[in-house]
Amino acid sequence: MLKKYAISLLFCCLFLGGLEELYAQSTLNPDSVIYRKSWNAGMRLRSNGFGFGAEFTRSQRFKKSLLFQVQFSYFVDPKQTRQQSPYGSGGIFGDGYKPYIFGKRNSLFTLYGGVGQKFLLAEKGKRHGVQIFFKYAAGFSLAILKPYYLKVVDTTSIQNNTFSQTVDIGYVEGGNNELFLGNSRYGNIIVGASGFRKGWKLSALPGLHTEIGMEFDFGKNDQIIKALEIGVAADFYYKKVPVMIQDNTFLYPSVYVGFMLGQRKER
Repeated sequence: MLKKYAISLLFCCLFLGGLEELYAQSTLNPDSVIYRKSWNAGMRLRSNGFGFGAEFTRSQRFKKSLLFQVQFSYFVDPKQTRQQSPYGSGGIFGDGYKPYIFGKRNSLFTLYGGVGQKFLLAEKGKRHGVQIFFKYAAGFSLAILKPYYLKVVDTTSIQNNTFSQTVDIGYVEGGNNELFLGNSRYGNIIVGASGFRKGWKLSALPGLHTEIGMEFDFGKNDQIIKALEIGVAADFYYKKVPVMIQDNTFLYPSVYVGFMLGQRKER
C-alpha cells in the first residue's frame, strides 16, 4: 500500500515539474485579453459519487490566478449493495417499497471549501480551439452524516401473526446490528428502505480535501466558459467515517469528471 502511494506521489511531482517548465516557457499572445475575474458552476461525476460546485478566480499575474472553490457532494461507498426485499416486491406487503442497502448506517454528504491556483497552459487559436488549464486546491471538508432508516415489519404484528404494520428504524450503536446485517429473527422481514424524509438527526465530522486536475475550455466566446474538467481528489478525516456498520475508512480518494458553465470579466 505504501509503495503505491509513493509511486503516485513521485508521478505527481514529475507531472507538476513538467507543467511548471511549460508554464515558464509560455509567452503572452499580443492579441490576448487579460481577464481579471471569472466564475463558473457545474456538476461533477466522481468514482464514488457525484456533486455540484462553483469556482471563482482572481488574476494574480500573467496566466496565473488565485482559485476559490466550494462543493457539495454525495458519496457512495463502494461496499454498498442495493437489494430488493422479497417481502416488499410483490410479497405479502405488496409493491412500492424501495430497495435497501445492506449494512448501511449513514448517508454521507460533504461540504468543501478550498483555495488553490489555476494556470493557463495553452490559449485558444484564432478560430475555435481549446484553452487548457492546470489547477490544484486544498481546504477543509465537512462530512455530514444522515442516519439511514429501514422499513421493517412491526415486532408486535409478528408476535400476533398479523404482519399488518411496518415501522421505520434507524441504526442504534450496538443495539440492532443484527437487524441491519440480516442475522436476527426479524432481519429477513425488512421490506425496504425508508424515504429520504426519515433520519434528520444529522452529525458532522471535520476533515481535509485536496485535488489536482486539468480543465479544457471549448467555448467559442472567450468571455463565456464552457469547460470539461478531469482530475483526482481525496478527502481525509481524523477518524473512520461511520457510513457502513463494518469496514469503514478515513480516506476517500476519487477520480472525477465535470462540466462547467461560467463567465470571465476584464475587471
